[in-house]
Amino acid sequence: MNSRFFGLFLLFAVATCVLSELYCPKPSDPNCNLGYKINHCCSQAECRTGDVCCVQPCGTVCRRGSNTGGGGKFVDGSECQLGQVWKSGWSDIFG
Repeated sequence: MNSRFFGLFLLFAVATCVLSELYCPKPSDPNCNLGYKINHCCSQAECRTGDVCCVQPCGTVCRRGSNTGGGGKFVDGSECQLGQVWKSGWSDIFG
């Protein structure tokens, strides 16, 4: 009897984890006309509960998680620097 309850509890816990996956919404503008990017987050832990650190054309930003994909989710451990970062090429010119 106890093993049945444990089995149901375990099944419910696994289903909850699988169904709770949040995705980044699609960016409203796929282009960035700035010469730099502004990164507001560099890990998923820096975003509030229910938000996801998303890669946007002009940098990373915490966005409300979506059930459907479309945008790029930041991968923890990837190279990232918070704040304003010059795009490749600009840093060679301006240091």
